Amino acid sequence: MSSPIVGRQEISSIKPHRNFEGHTKWVRSAIHLPGGKQIMTCSSDGSLRVWNLKSGKQIGDDWRDGDSPVWTMALSPDGKKVISGSEDGGVRLWDMDTGKIIVKWMRHTRPVISVCWSGDGERVLSGSDDGTARQWNVESGEAYLAPIKTTWHQHVLAVVYSPDMTMFATGEAKRAFIKIWDAKTGEPVATLEAADPVWCLAWTRDGKTLISGSRDGSIRTWSTTTWKQIALLAGHTDPVESIAISPNGRILASASFDKTARLWNLDNNQPIGSPLQHPDYGSAVSFSADGKLLATGCFDNNAYTWDVGGILKEAGLSELLLDKSPVFAANATRRPVRQPIIVPQRQVPHGFFDNLPDRAHHASHASTLRDRFSSLFYTGAHDTSSRPGPFHWVRNRLSGRSSIEDIELCERPSAAVDVPCAKGKRRNASARERRMKIIPLKPGNAASTSRPSNSNATQHSSGTSQAQSSQAQAAVSPSTIPPTVTNTPSSANPHVTIRHAGRWTRFWLLICCTSTEYTHDH
Repeated sequence: MSSPIVGRQEISSIKPHRNFEGHTKWVRSAIHLPGGKQIMTCSSDGSLRVWNLKSGKQIGDDWRDGDSPVWTMALSPDGKKVISGSEDGGVRLWDMDTGKIIVKWMRHTRPVISVCWSGDGERVLSGSDDGTARQWNVESGEAYLAPIKTTWHQHVLAVVYSPDMTMFATGEAKRAFIKIWDAKTGEPVATLEAADPVWCLAWTRDGKTLISGSRDGSIRTWSTTTWKQIALLAGHTDPVESIAISPNGRILASASFDKTARLWNLDNNQPIGSPLQHPDYGSAVSFSADGKLLATGCFDNNAYTWDVGGILKEAGLSELLLDKSPVFAANATRRPVRQPIIVPQRQVPHGFFDNLPDRAHHASHASTLRDRFSSLFYTGAHDTSSRPGPFHWVRNRLSGRSSIEDIELCERPSAAVDVPCAKGKRRNASARERRMKIIPLKPGNAASTSRPSNSNATQHSSGTSQAQSSQAQAAVSPSTIPPTVTNTPSSANPHVTIRHAGRWTRFWLLICCTSTEYTHDH
């Protein structure tokens, strides 16, 4: 199946952001330096130069090692060294701080046209007009493996490492082939057949796509899984001399002998904006670290920078400066997977439960809601603290017991609540509240009861209780029966028996009296 062809598109021209003038011959390469304030260029005049991005002025003296034209250069991953290739066949390693040569390899017999760093910065790859590609060990200064030469490659114009450094690719000037090599053994891995000789190469950051620029002006993308062509980007009319991928992998820049540089949207392989016009052949392209500025080299002896951000804004594609969202790569037809809702754990303040009892018979269920609720109402026998539980008085009211605090409050009028029950069947009814006269307990009454001395102050002698019971029955209805309160020996746990309790009565008993002391009908 043929690859899609991207049509040509001409829009209004765009002016360069800054010019850099000073070289006396062709500018062959341009790169951005760390910090975003400088660029470096190399030229056929034999020099490397550093420039101020803001002013466009040269910084310091030329970097030179003889007068041999410098055809190519590349910055190390850590930004501390630069490798250059010259017409004399030399590969030179420069120190960025001093501008001096660290090591020089003179093994190629003809001009070195292309150089590339491995991702870890430990090796350098060079391609030469002598038809060979070589790897160099930066630390030892020695060659890594023997030179790689193929039957077809007469002029190796392009070399590039894969991002994982397991392979590298080469392209040559005479035949339309791209060769893929094993970086450790030097053995061939694959051969890609292009329509025209390949002059430049670039590998996407994710390693999935190889991009080539050819003599016929075409740019092709290749799958590194199948080694098949993916798309053809048509727009240039003369050889594509240089290509570069933006740091986020979404934009491709290309420079051509048709005197233009172009930007391409790698999300859809379409051109962005109008061609960037140059006075002469375009020879180099390089993105800044943030992708917002493009540096280009030209055969008019000058370098230029271009405002990529402005070009994208004018084209309505400013989002291409952002990293590609994972949503773009997701399968749009796939139903989203629901993620579990994670509720953050809330720490209980230290000492929150310090005043709660440690009941022996609840030890096995201490972590349950029931036991924690129950512990709010009861004070255990082993609790030596004089401070009652938070809801101790509620429990006392419901169970018929009184605490010292309850007795002290007996001097005030209080409300008594009667819970009505229908004869023979359950029914829901609203408890009616009425005022009852509070009669303080006498020593004799306290002695006659089987409850402790701090029993509920609303309990009186039997005669008084009967009178009040008859009054309660009359207040509610003739058919109602008051709750029966049974007295138990002091050595046993007290019980409240409410027979035929309605739903609301059972609900509130569940909430307020959840304890092993209260069971069904007890």
